[in-house]
Amino acid sequence: MMEVDFKKTYYNHLSDNIDVISSVENYRLKLLLKVLCVSLFFFFCACFVLVVICLMVLNREYNPFLFPIFLFLLYIFSLKSITGVILADRKFQQKFNEKILPLLLEPVANFKKWPKNKNTDVIVDSMLFPNFDTQEDDFSVFGYYKSISITISDTRITLPVKASGKPDIFKGIIIQADLEKYIKNHVILISKNEYKNNPYKAIKTNVEDMNENLYTFVQNDSAITFLNEKFWEIVKKIASAYSAKSFSFSYKNEKMLIAMKQRKAMPFGYIFKSLKNPKNYDEFIEKLIVIYEIVDYMNNN
Repeated sequence: MMEVDFKKTYYNHLSDNIDVISSVENYRLKLLLKVLCVSLFFFFCACFVLVVICLMVLNREYNPFLFPIFLFLLYIFSLKSITGVILADRKFQQKFNEKILPLLLEPVANFKKWPKNKNTDVIVDSMLFPNFDTQEDDFSVFGYYKSISITISDTRITLPVKASGKPDIFKGIIIQADLEKYIKNHVILISKNEYKNNPYKAIKTNVEDMNENLYTFVQNDSAITFLNEKFWEIVKKIASAYSAKSFSFSYKNEKMLIAMKQRKAMPFGYIFKSLKNPKNYDEFIEKLIVIYEIVDYMNNN
C-alpha cells in the first residue's frame, strides 16, 4: 500500500510539471527523429557496400585496391549507424538530468544536489571499506524523509596503491541515513561474494536464507532483533531495485550505511522511452521507495 501511495505522489508531481516534461519530450522526439534518419542512412550505405562486396566475392573480382576500401567503408558505415544512436542517447541523458531529474527528486524527501565526498568519515567509520585511498562521487544528493536525513551517492572507491589507474574496491551506490533510533552496537552485513576480514564476532541470524547469502558481524549482542525475516525481505527488494551485484550494510549508533556494487548506479533517461508515460519513471521511483521502506523499518524495530 505504501508503494502505491508513494507512486501516486510522484505521478501527481510529474503531472503538475507537465509543461517542463512536454518541452523535454519534444526535444527527445526531434533528437530521436534526427538520429534515426542519420543512422538509417548509414545503415543503407553499409548494406549497399555489403552487396558490392558480395558481388565481388561471387564474381571472384578481388581488386587489390578496391576490396580493402570497400571493407573499410563497410566498417565505417556500420559503426556510424550504431554510434549515432549511442551519442544521441548520451545527449538526451544530459538534458534529462538537467530538467527532469530534479522533478523526480523533489517529492517526499525533496532531494537536492549535495557536495561530493561529504560522507567519507561515515564510510570509514562503517568499516565496510577499511582500507581505501580515494573516494570519488559522480553524483550525490541529500534530503529529508520525515525527520531522517538521507544521502545517496554514486561513488567510486579505490585501493591505496601508487599507480595512475588505481583498481576499484567499490563502484556503485552508497546510501546513508541518520536514523532516530540509536543503538550501542555496530552491525555489519556483507555479501558472501564480497567477504572481507572483520574484527567483530560472526553470528547466525534466525533467517536461514539470509545466512546463506550474507555474513553477519556484530560488535556485541545487543539491539539485533531487527535482523529478522521482514528485514531480509526489504534487503532483497533493495538489491532487486538497484540490480546490485553485492550488498553491504552497516548500522553503528544512529548511522545506517548501505553499499551496492553496480556498473551504472543511477541510470537516468532513455531516448527511446516517452517522458509522458508515468510508468516509464517507475524504475527510478522504486529505487527511492525502497530507501524509505528500510528507514521506516529500522526506526520502528
